Amino acid sequence: MPLYDKAKIQGYLRRVDRARGKKKRVAKGKAFEELVRYLFSGIPGVRITSSNQMNTFATEEIDLACFNIQDPAGLITLPPNFLVECKGWRDPVNSEQVAWFLMKIRHRGLDFGILIAAKGITGVPEHLTASHFLVAVELAAARSIRMIIVIRAEIEALNSGEEFAQMILEKVNRLHATGRCY
Repeated sequence: MPLYDKAKIQGYLRRVDRARGKKKRVAKGKAFEELVRYLFSGIPGVRITSSNQMNTFATEEIDLACFNIQDPAGLITLPPNFLVECKGWRDPVNSEQVAWFLMKIRHRGLDFGILIAAKGITGVPEHLTASHFLVAVELAAARSIRMIIVIRAEIEALNSGEEFAQMILEKVNRLHATGRCY
């Protein structure tokens, strides 16, 4: 089991934290997305097939599109294609942005996505308020879309791609059992 390089992870996070100037948002976003690319490169059977791609109509950009060959050591029970949205924000991601990502998943005919949100999403998970409500409602809809959230503290605790895959699978199971995406 190859281990993540903790110094590399911390280096990406320092770049996120230290981004300054007029292009701060862009630099911060780029560093956070590079970190997420690194993390997914450690999951057996998962390949990033495209990044920062606009749809045909130039209305929606996807941070990362992933192909999953369902390796037993990786994301074996998840679909072959899924999307990842990266938000290295210092505040929780709001309902509008969560709804927008859910719509991007739906518009591409997929049923699963991962939101990597440094500070999580708005609302109280136990009460399914704010952004949590949107995730729970999508799960219960006729054509359910599943979305989980990974936060910075969880990223900092990761040791390997296999561990990251296990965390994702556990979050998906928790989503199905409770309606909560954390």
